[in-house]
Amino acid sequence: MMKYLFVFGNTPDLSKAELEAVLKSKNFKLTQIIFEGKVLCIDCEDLIPEEIFNLLGGTVKVGEIVENVDFSEFVGKKISFGVSILTAKANWKDVIDLDKKIKKEIGGRFVLPPKGETELSSVVVKKQMLVEYLLFQDLIAKTIWVQDFEDWGKRDYGKPQVEAHVGMLPPKVARMMINLAQSTNILDPFCGTGTILMEALTIGLSAIGSDKDSRQIERARKNLEWLGESAQLLVCDATNISQKISAVDAIVTEADLGPKHGLDQLYIECFKNWKGKFKIIVIALPSPNIIDKVKSMGYTLESGPFIYARPQAIIKRHIVVFKDGTY
Repeated sequence: MMKYLFVFGNTPDLSKAELEAVLKSKNFKLTQIIFEGKVLCIDCEDLIPEEIFNLLGGTVKVGEIVENVDFSEFVGKKISFGVSILTAKANWKDVIDLDKKIKKEIGGRFVLPPKGETELSSVVVKKQMLVEYLLFQDLIAKTIWVQDFEDWGKRDYGKPQVEAHVGMLPPKVARMMINLAQSTNILDPFCGTGTILMEALTIGLSAIGSDKDSRQIERARKNLEWLGESAQLLVCDATNISQKISAVDAIVTEADLGPKHGLDQLYIECFKNWKGKFKIIVIALPSPNIIDKVKSMGYTLESGPFIYARPQAIIKRHIVVFKDGTY
C-alpha cells in the first residue's frame, strides 16, 4: 500500500476532481485519508507512475508519505534539502528538528521558504534540485514529483496567437477540464485560439475545434502549427455543430463569458443541439444560472460547479460536467 500527498494549486476542489477522474480511468484503487485546504492524502494499492502525474493540470507537487525520515541514501553525497509546511499553523519545531537531523547525519545544505512564507515553490525545488520534505499535520512526505513549470509556461506565454483582452482560459484549467471528460476524442465548439485543443493534443488525444469566427479558426491553426500538431478545424456556430460533427464522445469548451445579456439563451440552444449527440459535456460558464434548466432537458450533473477566477477577475468561471441521460 502506497501513501501519497498531493499539493494542489489555486482550485483544490477542481484539482481533486481531476485527480480522481484520472486515477479512476487508469483503474487505481484509492482511499482518501484527509483532504484539507489544498492538500489531499490518499492510500493507493499500487505505485502511481510519473506519467500519470504529468497528465495533471491542477497538481503542483506529489509526495510519498514516509514513516521515518531516512537520510542514509544521501550519505557521502552533496545534497541540498528543502522543507515546506502545508499545515495552516506552521510548526517550526518540526522544521528545526529536521534541520538538526540533516546537519548531524550528512551535513547537507538546508533551504527554507522565503521570509513570511511556509512553502517552497516548484520553481525553487526544481531549479535548485532540492530533496524536499513536506510537513502536513503529523505527516511527513518526501517530494517525488513537481509540475513542469517551464513546459506549462511555454504553452501559456509562448504561443504566437493570444487574445489577452478576452480573458484567455489558462492551459492548466483547460487540461483539468479535459481530464474530467475522460474521453479519447473531444470537440471544442468555441475553440477560439485553440487552448483546449492544444492541451488535448499534448497528451495524445484526438481533438476537433470549431468557432463561428473564421479569424479565430485561423489563430487556432497557427497555434497548433507552432505546437507541431494539427486538428480538424471548421467554421460553425456552436448551436449547429451536431449537424457537422458526430463521431465525438465529449465536448470540452469554454463558452462566451460576456457580456452577459443573452448568454443564457445561447447556452440553452447549444445544449438542445448537443442532446443525443455527445455523451459528456465539460463546460466553463460565467454563472450557474442554467444548470437546473439543462438538467430538465435530460442531462445529469456529474460534478461541479467548480469555481475558477484569477485575482481581481470580474467574471468567474463555473466549470460543470454534464452527462447526456440518453447514454
